Amino acid sequence: MDQQRIQSLVKQCALGLFDLACAVSGHRQWDLSVPVGVIDARRTKPRLMVTAVGTINSVVKASATIGHPLMQRFFQRFEQVGLDQALNDACEGPDSDAFVEIWQAYQDERREGDQAMWSIEDATAFVLKCREAHLDREVACLAILDGDPHRILTFSVPIAFLTKPDQ
Repeated sequence: MDQQRIQSLVKQCALGLFDLACAVSGHRQWDLSVPVGVIDARRTKPRLMVTAVGTINSVVKASATIGHPLMQRFFQRFEQVGLDQALNDACEGPDSDAFVEIWQAYQDERREGDQAMWSIEDATAFVLKCREAHLDREVACLAILDGDPHRILTFSVPIAFLTKPDQ
């Protein structure tokens, strides 16, 4: 399913990805200025944005809290029993003091503005993936998919595929 979705997004964004592939191929060595593609597919027509990998968090906001193990446990519990019960369980459990602290930081992040889309750990993993993709002569991309919550898929596409004439 995800592979078909990615193939469809690549096809729909082919012109922009061609330009991106040309830009990436101009970077002989990897650094934080290597461009990456961000496909926002939460609406009917996907939109490709290009940014340097070093500024990815200016396009896809990262959270310092949602990757924390206590928050991950809370989110899993929330899906099973709902917000009130999950909060009650977390605030009364053995790690309640630590959870309350991370929960407050999470609430502060949410009040600051745009909702975070992924964790700092996810962003770091994407930067490393971009480096590997560059070494393999590929363009690193991520797609933001619709849903509640949204999903983020990371992938890379060979430069040769994106620049071949019959695309």
